[in-house]
Amino acid sequence: MYSTKIETVYGLIPETVSKKEITEQSLEQSYDECLEWMEINSKSFYFASRFLPNQQRKSVVALYAFCRLTDDIVDEAPEGTTLEEINEKLDKLKDIVVKLSKSYTSTIPILHAFGDTIRRHKIPVRFMHELIEGVRMDLVKQEYNTDEELDLYMYRVASTVGLMMTHIFLENPAPRTLARAADLGKAMQLTNILRDIKEDYARGRIYLPLLTRQIYGVTSYDLASDTVEENLKELIRYEIRRAKGYYYSADLGIEELPPAAAYTVKVASSVYGDILNEIKRRNYQILRQRAIVSKIRKVIIATKVRLQFFRKL
Repeated sequence: MYSTKIETVYGLIPETVSKKEITEQSLEQSYDECLEWMEINSKSFYFASRFLPNQQRKSVVALYAFCRLTDDIVDEAPEGTTLEEINEKLDKLKDIVVKLSKSYTSTIPILHAFGDTIRRHKIPVRFMHELIEGVRMDLVKQEYNTDEELDLYMYRVASTVGLMMTHIFLENPAPRTLARAADLGKAMQLTNILRDIKEDYARGRIYLPLLTRQIYGVTSYDLASDTVEENLKELIRYEIRRAKGYYYSADLGIEELPPAAAYTVKVASSVYGDILNEIKRRNYQILRQRAIVSKIRKVIIATKVRLQFFRKL
């Protein structure tokens, strides 16, 4: 079980960076902890990451762990933590990533590994700052009014991750490739939103835009129900079409990645995209139980993608 509990992170963040010498052993241990975080918290990304070269895989899992840690500062804050305290932690984390980019190290293994990843791949710090600001939006915004508002949120919390991953895979990614990576982030985040409608509603958050809900006649009562009625089905179909548009755009960018990275990203994209297919297979009845992709389905998807890439690998 990973040792960097969120309560520990809350206690350490104010004193987390120093100019302490970095050793290969401490880095390996830190990367191992990041891998453990991914294995526990994201089966799909853990599964897809297995196909990467060793160093790229370590960098990707460090990025994942940093994103998870950032998200947990808001979603898993200890009981009694005030909004002011959470905002202070997020502000401090913004300062920390700047220092990590300048050869500081960290007492938190996840940040220790992520600092190495930032420097190794020259990942722009602005992407981390945008991610942190996206997570901060969950503190103050429980509803989104339009697709444009939601797209900004999805860019910050998900597209930035794709942009950082692209820097891991490519030394000087082209603007077009970065734009496609941003679209994949939005596709996956919108998939998450559809998968987690009921869970998010229970936490007081509605990501489906108000204007879209009004167009389809969907009320908060519909989201609280266990049964998806026809009006909500139509809304979900609309959002699936939006997500698939982003997936299509992202596919064009995947082709520009090195073969192993392209294969890995395509597996992750296809597994996530299959959540949308699973929603359809359930006739959109996803309020009683979330749609997931089984291990067998993941293996089948990875095998099919492998057949598409076998000449390049």
